[in-house]
Amino acid sequence: MFVAVSRELPVETETIQTQLHQSTNQEHYTYTNVPWRLYLRKEVFYPKDSFNNPLLLDLIFKQIVNDTLSEACVRITRDERQKMKALFAKHGVEQNMDPVEEHVKKTIVTAARETWEIYFSRLFPASGSVGTGVQVLSVSHSGIKLLKTVKSSASAPDYFRVLRPYTYADILFVTIPSENMLEFNLTNEKLILFSAKALQVKHLIDTFINEIKKDSDYVIAERNFVTDDRSRLSFHKGDIIRLQVMDGLEKGYCYGCVVRKKVVFLEELKRDTEDFGWKFGAVFGRSGAFPTECVHPVAPPDFLSLPLDRKAEPRGGADQFAVSSAIAVAVASTMAAHEIDQTIERVSLDGFPDGEPDERALQDSKYDMIEFAKKYFRQAPNGHGDSMKSKGKRNDFREPTDMIKFSKTPLTESLIEFTDVAMNRVAADLYLCIMRFMGDSPSRGSSEQEVVNMFLKLIGEFTLMRDEAYCQLLKQLTANTSSKPDSCQRGWRLLYILAAYHRCSEVLKPYLLKYLQQASRSAGAPYQGIAKACEQNLKKTFVYGGRIVPPSGMELKAMMAGRSSKRQLFLFPGGIERHVKIKTCTVALEVIEELCYEMGLHTLEAIEEYAIFLVTNRGQNVRPLNKNEYILDVATEAEAVDSGYSLWFRRVVWTQSLRFENELSVAMQYNQILPDYQKGLLNVLSHGKVSDQQFHQISKLAALQHRAKDNIYTPSIHELSEYIAAPLFKKQPPQQWVTMATQHMQQVQPLSPHQARAQFLGLISAFPMFGSSFFYIHSSSSTTFYAPCILAVNPRGLHFLHKNTHELMAAVPLVEVQGSRTQRHSTGTSYPYVDLTVGDMNTQRVIQLQLEQGLELCRVIAMQVENMMSVREKRLTLPPSEITML
Repeated sequence: MFVAVSRELPVETETIQTQLHQSTNQEHYTYTNVPWRLYLRKEVFYPKDSFNNPLLLDLIFKQIVNDTLSEACVRITRDERQKMKALFAKHGVEQNMDPVEEHVKKTIVTAARETWEIYFSRLFPASGSVGTGVQVLSVSHSGIKLLKTVKSSASAPDYFRVLRPYTYADILFVTIPSENMLEFNLTNEKLILFSAKALQVKHLIDTFINEIKKDSDYVIAERNFVTDDRSRLSFHKGDIIRLQVMDGLEKGYCYGCVVRKKVVFLEELKRDTEDFGWKFGAVFGRSGAFPTECVHPVAPPDFLSLPLDRKAEPRGGADQFAVSSAIAVAVASTMAAHEIDQTIERVSLDGFPDGEPDERALQDSKYDMIEFAKKYFRQAPNGHGDSMKSKGKRNDFREPTDMIKFSKTPLTESLIEFTDVAMNRVAADLYLCIMRFMGDSPSRGSSEQEVVNMFLKLIGEFTLMRDEAYCQLLKQLTANTSSKPDSCQRGWRLLYILAAYHRCSEVLKPYLLKYLQQASRSAGAPYQGIAKACEQNLKKTFVYGGRIVPPSGMELKAMMAGRSSKRQLFLFPGGIERHVKIKTCTVALEVIEELCYEMGLHTLEAIEEYAIFLVTNRGQNVRPLNKNEYILDVATEAEAVDSGYSLWFRRVVWTQSLRFENELSVAMQYNQILPDYQKGLLNVLSHGKVSDQQFHQISKLAALQHRAKDNIYTPSIHELSEYIAAPLFKKQPPQQWVTMATQHMQQVQPLSPHQARAQFLGLISAFPMFGSSFFYIHSSSSTTFYAPCILAVNPRGLHFLHKNTHELMAAVPLVEVQGSRTQRHSTGTSYPYVDLTVGDMNTQRVIQLQLEQGLELCRVIAMQVENMMSVREKRLTLPPSEITML
C-alpha cells in the first residue's frame, strides 16, 4: 500500500536582485546615527582557505569568542562550548581582551574549525524520507550533515542534532533528477533529499569536491577489479587507492596501491610521553596498474590526517636535523627524508619492511663495502681525519681498501660526508666510544655499561648517524691489528648490540648484510657465530623497529660472556607456569606464538587472540604489551620499578571456536573464564528472576566445577557457595542447591577433570556475555548510562551493564569506536581515566571513563577492533564460495 506524500516546499514569494558596484575613487559616503548594524561573519571555510592574514585571523577569533560566551549561538552544542571555554581558560582568553598573541588566536580558530560540527557550515532547509526527521542540511569543508532542530528548555537555547554525517570521501557525485530533489551517490548507498535550495546545495558541494580532488592523490573504486595478473592491482568496490607515478603505462590505466585502515598505538607514536592507547592510521599494500574506468577521484581518507596535537618533531639532537643541510650526501636521500619528517603514514608502516635482498644478488661485487666507501665516504680530507696524522700517507686515505680498515687513531670527522660540519663532532664521539669499548683507547673512568649507553644515546639522538656508526664499526673489525687480544671480539659484541637497537638505511642495507653473511659463512673464518647473530638481530630490527631500553648491567655482562638468552617465566590463568627462552631480540609476538603452539594453536587467526600483560605493584598495575615490544626491554624497565614483576599470558578475543583436544589449552581458558562466571558476570537476569531451566543449568555447572577439581563426592553448601555467584546462590535455599547438584554429580562422575572443564566451557560459551573482558567503571561522563557499572568488551562492541543485575543499559557497536587514550602508570601514581572516542571519522564524541584498568581496557578494545577489521578484510578478499565458511 502506498501513501501519497507531498513534496511541496515553501516558495520564496519575494525576488530580490542585488549588484555589487566597483568603487571608482577613494571618495565615499557613509551613514551616521542609524538604528541598525551590519555584522560580517565567517560562515564556511573553503578548501585551501587560509586565515594567515592578521586582520582576517582577528575577525574570526573575535567571532568565535563572542559566540562561545554569548550562549545564544545555535550552531554550538553545550559540550563544544564547554570545551572551548576550557581552552580559553588554558590560554587566558577573555571577552574584549586585547591584544591576544597570534599563536593563541590560531589555536582557537583551528580548534573551532576542526572540532565544531556545524559552526563553519552553510545551512539549507531540507527534508528526507518519511520518518527520517531531517530538517536542515549542513554543508562545510569536512562534508555534509543531516540535522534536526531540538527544542530545549526555557533556560537553554535550541540546538541542532546531527542525524547522519558524510565526508567528501563518501560522496561520489550529486545530481538533481527533478526540481527541488537532490540525489547523493555515495560509496555504499544513495541518499535522496528535497530542498528549495537544491541548485545552491549542488553548486556548493561540487565546488568543495572539485577543489579537494584537484590536489588529491586518491581514488575510490566504483566496482570490483580482481585479476590473477601480478602486474595488476586487485581491489573491491569502496577501496581507497593512492595514486603513484609510473612511466610506460598502457592507455586507460593508472598505478597505485590500496590504502587500508590500521590501528596505530599512541605509545609507539610518542615514546617519550606517557600517552597510551590507539587510533586509526593507514597501511599501504602492494602496488600495481589498474583500469581508470573502475575508479573515481576522491578526497584523501580521514584516517590519514594527523591529529591537531601532533607537530613535526626534529629527529636529531639539538634540532640539528630540522633542516635539509644536515642530510648526509648520497646516503640520506629518501631514507633521511622519512627520518626527519615521520608522519602517521610512515609510522603506520612499521612492521611492514621492504623485501629482503636476494642472497644471490648480494654475491655481486657491487655490494662489497669497498664499493660503498668509493661512493659515499668523503674523498678529500683537506687535512683532517686519521690518515692526516702522517704526511707520508696523505694519498693513502683515498685508497678504497684503506678507507675501511682498522685504525689506531681517533677520527676527527665523519667517514660519510655530511653537509653540516657539526656532525663531525658527533662522528668523533661515536668513534671514541667504539675504541674505548674495544679496549683501543683508555676508558677514562667510564664503565663498560656507560660507554655502551653513550654510544646508543648518540645514535638515538642523531638518527642520521646510524649508517656512520655501522661504517665505523665495520672499519674497526676489518683487518684488525690491535695490540689488545680481545679487541676484535669486543667489536663484534658491540656490533651485535648495535644491530639489536638501530637499523641502517636502505642504501647501506645490502652492503651490511653481505659483510655479515660473508663473515658467518666463509669456511674457517673467525666469529662466524656472532656474525650470524648480528645478521639475525639486524633483520629483526627492520621488522620490529629495534630495542629502546639500554641493556642492564646483568644483560651486558651475559653478552660479553657469550650468553645471549635467559629463561623467562610466564604465568597462565590458574597459576600454571611456563618458562620461555628469551633472546636479545625476542618480541612478545614470538612468545605468544610459542605458547600457542604448545596449546595446539597454529593458525594466525587463533594466535592473534592472545596477549601478554606486565603486572607490577602486586597486581595493582597491569600493562598489556604491544606484540612488537621486546621482552628484555620490558623486563629491564620493570625490574627497576618492581623486582617482583610478572608476565601474564591471557586470551583477549574469543571469536575462534573452542577446541577441547589440548589439555593445556582447555585448562588455560577454563581458569581464565571461571572467576568471571563465579562473580556472575556472564549471567544476565531478566528482571532479577531465575527460571527453572537456569537453576538446573547453574547446578550442572557447579557439579562440573567440582569434578574439574577431581572430586567425586557431593559438594558441600560451602563449596557450592563458591561455585555459584552470590546473587544467584541467594535465589533458593542452600539445601535445595545441594539436592540439585547431587543429581548432576551422578551424571558428571564418569568424566575426567579435563572432560569436566571442556564440558563447562562448552555450556557457558552459549551465554550472551561469554568471551567478554569485564571492567568496573567507577564514574562516567556519559548521560546514556549511569555509573558505577560494568563494561563488557567483546566482538559485538562495548556493553555497559547494571552493576547488580547485569542488564544492558547502553551499547556502542565496535564499528563506532574510533580510539581510546589514557596515560601509562609511573612510580607511585596512576591515571585512572580513559577517553573513549566513538562515532565516525567526521562526527565524534568522547566518553570519559574512570577505572583502575585503563591500560588494559585500551589494549583490549584495540585488539577487538583489529580482529573486526581482519575479519572484514578476509570477507572482502575471499572468493564467494569461501565466504560462507567464515
